[in-house]
Amino acid sequence: MKFYKKNNQNDIGFGEKSYNKGSRLINKDGSFNVKRDGVPFFSISDIYHSLITIKWWQFSIVITSVFVIANVFFAAIYVACGVEQISAIKTGDTWSNFWDAFYFSSQTLTTVGFGYFAPVGNHAKIVASIEAFVGVLGFAVATGILYGRFSRPAVRMRYSKNAVIAPYQDGAGVMFRMVNLRNNHLIELQVDLTFTWLDKEEGKRKYVALTLERNKINLMPLSWTIVHPIDEESPFYGKSKSYLLSSDAEIIVLLKAFDESFSQVVYDKKSFRADEFVWGAKFVSIIDDTGEGMLHLDVDKIDKYEEVSLISPLVNI
Repeated sequence: MKFYKKNNQNDIGFGEKSYNKGSRLINKDGSFNVKRDGVPFFSISDIYHSLITIKWWQFSIVITSVFVIANVFFAAIYVACGVEQISAIKTGDTWSNFWDAFYFSSQTLTTVGFGYFAPVGNHAKIVASIEAFVGVLGFAVATGILYGRFSRPAVRMRYSKNAVIAPYQDGAGVMFRMVNLRNNHLIELQVDLTFTWLDKEEGKRKYVALTLERNKINLMPLSWTIVHPIDEESPFYGKSKSYLLSSDAEIIVLLKAFDESFSQVVYDKKSFRADEFVWGAKFVSIIDDTGEGMLHLDVDKIDKYEEVSLISPLVNI
């Protein structure tokens, strides 16, 4: 009996529980397919991490909301103090006074100061001084967080849409490929693959680390095709396409690389489900010679493959 059938120490953190059929562990965007209840969307005790990691549209809503709320708060104070303490504001109905005070507040908070409105009363001067101080600190913090979001190292790796079961040496292999979409240099790249499937007899999810033709490369100026040879020790050995589909099989990819631009280690995640495997296919070459002494990499062809005959005693189609 093979090791991976007896030992489940290759569990990468999802556990052995049987999930609903058709659900994947890693989403296509690399995020975990996990819904977490009881965790607040925005944590005051971890405000910096929350603002750094939330999506851009969420970040925009938070910043805009804080700006509007701050102006509403100070505008209400100006109205309570009396709008006659602000020059050029004509006393009118409550809403007119509030909107004029809101406009003056936005000028003070952003330290723009067009000069049309100005505090003339003592109370308004005190409030305006406090608001200007809050505005300077607030925009300094917002600028720092914005810089942190832009400067955070991240991988923009494009993977082939499918993994193919292709002829490899005297047998077959599972293959997919990737390419760096940025012009930065990634060095010392390492890829680890974990194959997971649902064992119907035990009702548990099993995991096994896949052996690769090559799991490390020093440089990645072009594309990289990852190959798992299917031999007698492979969990793909003797498995049919229908078996992999019915057992919710999935290959989980973890990429680790060193980004020269930021001098930091970066990570990326990806997965291929059984319905994203193409049996009897091989990738079309995306590298050719320009004739000008340079290599040409056509990233648009990364998903393209052509059908081939797959005759191997190790693979059951």
